[in-house]
Amino acid sequence: MIYRREVDGLRALAVIPVIFFHAGFSFFSGGFVGVDIFFVISGYLITSILMKEIDSGDFSIITFYERRARRILPALFLVMLVSIPFAWLWLIPADMLDFAQSYSAISVFSSNLLFWKESGYFDVATELKPMLHTWSLAVEEQFYVILPLLLLLLWRFGSKVCVTLLSVFAVVSLLLAHWASSHAPSAAFYLLPFRWWELAFGSLTAFFMYKSSGAGLGLKLRQLLCYLGVVLIAISLFSFDKHTPFPSFYTLVPVVGTCLIILFCTADTHVGKVLGSKLLVAIGLVSYSAYLWHQPVFALLKHRFDGDLNLFYALALVLLTFILAYISWRFVEQPFRNKQRIGRAAIFSMALLGSALIMLFGIGGHLTNGYTSRYENVLDPKITSFPRIDNGWCFYSVDTLSSLEVGEKGQHCLIGRKGADKKALLFGDSFAGQYEPFWHKVADHLAVEVNSVTTNWCFPAIGEGFSGPESSSAYQQCLMNRAFLKTHAKDYDLVVLGGDWATVFNENDMDAVKELIQWLASEVKQVVIMPSPKRYDKNVNALYVRSVFLNHPFDISTVATTADESAVQAHQQLEQLAGQFSNVVMISRQQLFKGDSTSEKIPYSADGGHISIYGAEAAADMFIKGKGLKQLIDHIK
Repeated sequence: MIYRREVDGLRALAVIPVIFFHAGFSFFSGGFVGVDIFFVISGYLITSILMKEIDSGDFSIITFYERRARRILPALFLVMLVSIPFAWLWLIPADMLDFAQSYSAISVFSSNLLFWKESGYFDVATELKPMLHTWSLAVEEQFYVILPLLLLLLWRFGSKVCVTLLSVFAVVSLLLAHWASSHAPSAAFYLLPFRWWELAFGSLTAFFMYKSSGAGLGLKLRQLLCYLGVVLIAISLFSFDKHTPFPSFYTLVPVVGTCLIILFCTADTHVGKVLGSKLLVAIGLVSYSAYLWHQPVFALLKHRFDGDLNLFYALALVLLTFILAYISWRFVEQPFRNKQRIGRAAIFSMALLGSALIMLFGIGGHLTNGYTSRYENVLDPKITSFPRIDNGWCFYSVDTLSSLEVGEKGQHCLIGRKGADKKALLFGDSFAGQYEPFWHKVADHLAVEVNSVTTNWCFPAIGEGFSGPESSSAYQQCLMNRAFLKTHAKDYDLVVLGGDWATVFNENDMDAVKELIQWLASEVKQVVIMPSPKRYDKNVNALYVRSVFLNHPFDISTVATTADESAVQAHQQLEQLAGQFSNVVMISRQQLFKGDSTSEKIPYSADGGHISIYGAEAAADMFIKGKGLKQLIDHIK
């Protein structure tokens, strides 16, 4: 296979946007498409090598995987090894547990499956997962388990059969990806069936280049096609963002652009000369190592500094990423690719030993719940936990817990004084579910049995509005919950509503909430509206837990609350509405929360938005001991 400098330059065009995107630079709003560019390049290069070897009769499956091991594993193992001591120092047990589990998954190239299963309503922010980027390596390696065998099987029937079947598979995969981008977005993002087509486009490009050449076209036409490829990639880098369905038909823009550049941007074109320049080629050569280093560098430092990376630090980390990339390329990647220096037996031995050690580290982290022995201080799980059906409460987190099914099971969970004559319904999303420990205590004082009907993103309404992706199973549960409310509201003496009022306000859904409250006021004896807790710009509880484990001072007053402005405005509208009805009351924050922390200086907040079980119970104690409970009793008599 003839070496093409411009392809290495194209690698630079892929890795630079990815790194700057994860560094937080908004001008690369679509920087994530760099991974899609890598997929196409990878499919093109690997297929080109496979075709040449199969056609000449020199193909060996052992040699193929030896080559993959030399290319992928040494630098990967180095990055993982170096990351461990920093994770050991800076990650609290919950984060270390996730980190260790990712190591186990990486050892068998299945981290994409792990991150897919972990993605959901209460998932840790992706920018804080040091090994998240390895999902793309897993997708590639899964593809390369299938591709060599597929080509080996089909080659005897001719290249037309290979191209036809690859094209059919690619089209089916693309159609599945576009469908899944709105119906199962996490699966679409992480899993091979929805990413196959991107690698296959690279493979089809290799077939075209193998049988013919874009160089056969006139130079002017190739120049035009090159510029078109650059424009398509530029459009995706600077106009796509987190709201763009991905992968989907939109992904054709960078994928087709990459294919055009590979096909037509040879060294005699303007674009080819730029891509073949010394600087871009140099960056392209270290692009794999740069990709490996960037995510753990950014994520681990964000853990260390609680997410505060200003422009100076972001640029410094970008520079550090490329310094580390050069070191690992020069002293690890290059030597291990040299068959004369390191033989096949050594490579396979290293692969087995390294994978086994990584697996053991992951298993150890799982068994010790994140290597908790690193710290003397142990926190009560209630301090950090959110009340859910899997920890003794009722919140029906159907989107997060795979054991749950959409249905009536999410509509019958009792708290408070069970069997009491008076009945109450707690209804809404997770911002209603967070109050289950609160109402368990308060309802016992009121001699009321409470049925909690809550699920993800299902803010109080009777229409079809939804705060989350409609592809989520929680959406179907939400529609069922609202049907239950409309049918059974009259069966309850008291209906309590809780919602993520900030999001409802920002998404212009307040009218739907008001419509529900007006309807309930005419249907039930009493309606109670719960406030959203103060919303912080960071995960307050994570900061607190880190301060305990690392023995650092904790000052909640330093955490910004700009995210709370929308909730305050929503509360004002809800209070005004409640004042219009004699049987509607809104409980204020002041009746529940004494400042930002409990008397023990523990924050109420569980994640910066919701309150924890501990916070809810502390709020109940304050409500009962203060004037809140008496006022509520007077109001509902």
